[in-house]
Parts: sequence; structure tokens; C-alpha cells
Amino acid sequence: MIISRKIGLICTFIAIGLILVLIIYNTNVPTIENDVANDLNEAALSDETALINSEISEGTVNTGEIEESDEESKEDESIESENDISIEAEDDIIGNDLAIEHSPEHVGSFVIINSIGFEKFKFNKYNANVYIDSINKYAANLDGDITIYNLIAPTSSEFNMPDEYSDLSDSQKDGILYAYSNMDNKVITVDAYSNIEANKDEYLYFKTDHHWTGLGAYRAYESFMKTKSEEPISLEKYKKIDSRNKYLGSIYNMTQNERLENNLDDIWYYNPLLPVKYSAINRDATSWNSSQIVFPSYFEHSRKYSVFMGGDAAFSHIEVDSQVKKKILVIKDSYGNAFIPFLLPHYGDIFIADPRYFNDNIYELIEENKIDDVLIINYSTVLQLPVFSQMLGDMGTGNATSAAAINAAVAN
Repeated sequence: MIISRKIGLICTFIAIGLILVLIIYNTNVPTIENDVANDLNEAALSDETALINSEISEGTVNTGEIEESDEESKEDESIESENDISIEAEDDIIGNDLAIEHSPEHVGSFVIINSIGFEKFKFNKYNANVYIDSINKYAANLDGDITIYNLIAPTSSEFNMPDEYSDLSDSQKDGILYAYSNMDNKVITVDAYSNIEANKDEYLYFKTDHHWTGLGAYRAYESFMKTKSEEPISLEKYKKIDSRNKYLGSIYNMTQNERLENNLDDIWYYNPLLPVKYSAINRDATSWNSSQIVFPSYFEHSRKYSVFMGGDAAFSHIEVDSQVKKKILVIKDSYGNAFIPFLLPHYGDIFIADPRYFNDNIYELIEENKIDDVLIINYSTVLQLPVFSQMLGDMGTGNATSAAAINAAVAN
């Protein structure tokens, strides 16, 4: 009897131990919220990408050039980037002996195939409708003289995922068409999909990051100009500036998948064509100013995508040194960061707001600054991120907690 009881107790302790192990394991399995996260995951995973819903944000930055005067250095060191996380020097990763080709490895909302990271797209009408309703609020609330554009960018998995694994991700084309077909007639939809598809053999997307490259953003810019019946600036007019260092991006940061270490990315930007005054307000209401909107110093760090715009700010304003008087407001996730520099030749003032961090009334901002065009640009994952979509729709009802800061930034 005593022996039986002891055996029973031992079995009980073993069972409890196994349960605790399972709980600990499941707690540590990587999950990706959404880019209201790479973009609020970017913050958690350090790279502005959980993508919209977490787009994964980045941290304190030195947005100036690496080689600069002490005075410029001090000014740049005060600038904060995407996630209030200090940027560490990039580790020298040179790969490993894992094979490039391999069967799919799933990590949260990502899948690694042949040492390339893809973000899976799962379409759901309910979630997509939240986004559609939010876009339609702008049509309902803005004056008819203001032109509203919506651009939903497809991601790498739509074009680059091997055919034999295409069932791992739903059709983004169908999802985007569903969203566009249900938007108010006042919303002008931008077909970036077709131009990206036509140029899909180019280096339009990173292999280790969920974003598009500068070239991918340019192809979407071409589509935007076509929609506006305007001529895009030829890519040949831009000077391409390459990073000396290879890039391990947000998907690697979020998954820590060693396969990606064998397939590092190139990253570059196209030097903006016009001088600017750039002011930004961080999430904590601190502000900063710069004379540039691309920050090459990020090439020396791990969060290289922040080379575009210095990362995600709550609100920012670009005053372009040109004769163009037209004004645009860009409401965006992190995909917009690589896109916005191409707008410089077409607008004298570019206002930028991020739904994740902007806390003011967006309609008052539009009215007070006499905005001509509103462009809402997001990548396709937004159609499965109702929390981010709700933030987008609520921008007109936010608490006016940083109006003074915004007015100050605009004044600069």
C-alpha cells in the first residue's frame, strides 16, 4: 500500500513537471502580432515590422552621416528612430553550413523557404472590412476638393514564394481587389500590384526582411504617378547609394532563423533630388529637425531599413525646396518610408502621420494646413490587422495631446 502511494506521488510529480515544461515551451514559441506591428512588434522584436500591427519599430538613432562634424553629430544623436531601442553595432554574420535549399520552416506568421523569409497572407473578409470602413471614413469626412488615394502594397510572398508552396499564403491580388471594390467612389485606388508583378524579376523585396526595397517602392511610385496622370521621374535621374554591409532584416530579427544567415540582403537608397527641411515628432512628443530624409549612418547598424526617413515617427513634415506649391498628407505604415522620398519633385509640403502613434485629430491637421491630396499607403497584411485598421479609422477622433508640437513642427 505504502509503495503504491509512493509510486502514485512520483507519477503525479512527473505529470506536473511535464505540464510546466510544456507551458514554458509554448510561452517561448515566437509569435508575430501584426506591422500595428513590424510595423507594434517592431518595437518588441526590434525592427519595425510586426508590420503594421507591429511593424516592428526601431530605436534611438544617429541619423546623420557617419563622417561629420562634432556639431552635426550632437544634433543627430538627439534624433530618435523607430522604437526607442538603442541601435547596436551590427554583428559580423558570415553564414553557416546549413543548406540554402530546404523544406519550409514555419515560425509564427512567417515561413522560411530556401533561406528566404516570407510573411504569410491569410485573407478574412471581416478583418478586411474593418480596413475598408476606416478608409471610407475619410471619404465621408473630407471636403470634396481634397483628393483621397489608397495604395495597398503586395508583399514578397505573392511573387517570390515557390509555386509548390503557394498554398501556404492566400492570394493578395484577390484581397486587394476585394478591398478596392468596396471602397467609396471618392477614394482613388492605386494599382501598384500590376507594375510590381510586371517587374517581379527585379530586386523588389528583401529576402530577410518583410519590407520592399527602394526599387520596389519606386515601382509603386510609378503606379501612383500613373494614377495621377503625371509623369514619374525616371529612375536614371537618381544616384543609387549602396550599403557596404550586407543586411539581415526584420524577419531574421523576429524568427532568429539561422537559414537566413546564408542569404543576406543588399540594401540601398536613391539619393533624393531636392533639398529639404525635415521635422519629426516622436511617440513621446519629443521632436527633432534635419536637412535630410535618408540617413546613411543606418547602414552601419543592424536596423538598416531605417535609412529611409529615420524610421517611424508619430508625425513629420517635409518642406521641399522647390517651386511646387501642392501639399500632400501621407498616412502610412513602414512601407511608406521607402516610398515617400520619391514624392519630393511633386509636392512642396509633405506631411506624414503614422496611425500607431499619431494622437491628434487628423481632419483638423488637413484643414489647418490646406492639404490637397491624402495618400493612405499600407502593405497587404493590413487586411488581416483589424487593430491597426481601427487606429487608422480613429485618427479623426484622437486626443489633441500634441497639437502644439505638431504646429511647431509645421512652423519649422
